[in-house]
Amino acid sequence: MSPSKAHASPTTDENVEMIEVYASANFAEMQFLTDIFDEEQIGYLTREMEMSMMPVHVGGHDEVRLAVEGGRVEQARGLIQQAIVDEAIPGDGRFLEYD
Repeated sequence: MSPSKAHASPTTDENVEMIEVYASANFAEMQFLTDIFDEEQIGYLTREMEMSMMPVHVGGHDEVRLAVEGGRVEQARGLIQQAIVDEAIPGDGRFLEYD
């Protein structure tokens, strides 16, 4: 897959490392999460994925990946997990591992 479109939040600083934390094909779920990040002033970037010319598979072609500022990864993951526990989102997506 390769990124087709990337959208940054208004608070995203282009000089800050962005780390992918969550991926989902549920666009409503991603919209809810980006609304939370806007409220918490966490800079984020979303990338819609499309099929690659290479024969590899790293997720669904309709998947959206959510990246946040490197220093806010744990806070972002906590907010996503809390939204799932509170059933504010269905949890259709998956957390992405980072180093």
